[in-house]
Amino acid sequence: MNKKTSRTHLFSLLPLYSVTFIGFIGYSLMLTLFTPLMMDPNNGFIAASADLSVRVIILGVLLALYPFGQFFGSPIMGALSDHFGRKGVLIISLCVTTLCYLLIAFALVEKNLILLMIGSLIAGLSEANIVITQSAIADVSDPKDRSRLFGYICLSASASYIVGPLLGGKLAAYNLVLPFWCVIALLIITILWTWWVFHETKPPSEGKINYLRTFINLTQIFTHKRLRIYYLVNFLIYLAIFGFFRSYPMYLVNEFNMNVSRLSEFIAWVAVPIILSNIVLTGWAAKYFSPKRITITSAIATGIFMLIIIIPNRENALWITLFLTGLALALCLPACSALLSMTASESEQGSAMGNNQAMSAGAEAISGLVGGLLAAWFIKFPLIVMGILAIIAGIILLFVKPKSSLDRRSRRYN
Repeated sequence: MNKKTSRTHLFSLLPLYSVTFIGFIGYSLMLTLFTPLMMDPNNGFIAASADLSVRVIILGVLLALYPFGQFFGSPIMGALSDHFGRKGVLIISLCVTTLCYLLIAFALVEKNLILLMIGSLIAGLSEANIVITQSAIADVSDPKDRSRLFGYICLSASASYIVGPLLGGKLAAYNLVLPFWCVIALLIITILWTWWVFHETKPPSEGKINYLRTFINLTQIFTHKRLRIYYLVNFLIYLAIFGFFRSYPMYLVNEFNMNVSRLSEFIAWVAVPIILSNIVLTGWAAKYFSPKRITITSAIATGIFMLIIIIPNRENALWITLFLTGLALALCLPACSALLSMTASESEQGSAMGNNQAMSAGAEAISGLVGGLLAAWFIKFPLIVMGILAIIAGIILLFVKPKSSLDRRSRRYN
């Protein structure tokens, strides 16, 4: 498509960013509310006699279910939206998500851990729709603008990590279920807004869809000669960053005895530099540096700042160390996604973004499980491991050389 950027109407894309915003609000509530809830001996979900190691392992499993659902849902969403179009699949997924949050709210009322896990898993399956938002943006954007437009996705997610924890943490002090009822209301509004404003960016395709192939396409993560090294780097980055988001709340609760209200303030604080970065730094960096250079620098910086978090033993130091970590990872996430998108061909956008989102969700699930197991051994250990992984990812990418004209075109924007 010629002059894609000139045809991009940001207003018509706003529902896509709203979908991301609502999805991450829901998951930010899970991180904010489930962490102190499951670590509380009197929560009613886990036997009061269970020790801390058991609780953090159960918490790790619970927090892993949502991204585990995304892992399986992402390739399906990508394939369905490629075949049937973006809009219809997106709206159906939002309807399913609404039902899932109703189930989560019911599980919290009944203190039923099994239902809570089921609701989290299915919510992850349906909220794999972020791959649709990425694919739709790729449909209408030029490569040089993709980092900026993908950065708005991170901006939407970051804003949710301020609104969700702060509002949810305060509302939960009165009623634990109330924040999830608010998410349900926002989902209904988002469904109507998407139906009315968002315009289809990819017409439906003819022929039958091969559902088995949507999972077979995941093997391209290992077999695609041009893309597999970028998949590897992205996986390590996602593992490190999402592991950070799952690990540092456990560290704060255990190390500084934070309650849900205090914890929500720090979770929201981490989102502040992420928003600032996406408003100011991401667009500026995209003008002067390639996504590859941004990814290398920010990945290494993210790892270093993660390691610094556990050094000071004063709570006030967290305002600085968490801020620096959030700033670095905010540059890293959109850059690594844009780098993969620019390396993939036009016909590969749906599958590449679907594989990338599935890999991201898989990294989230693994980081939740691994984070819980590592924290059961030593509460600071997950942050150490995740920091090292981010540094390794940056170093690997430093030695990757362009393999095709598609890859080399990113040099124009260096």
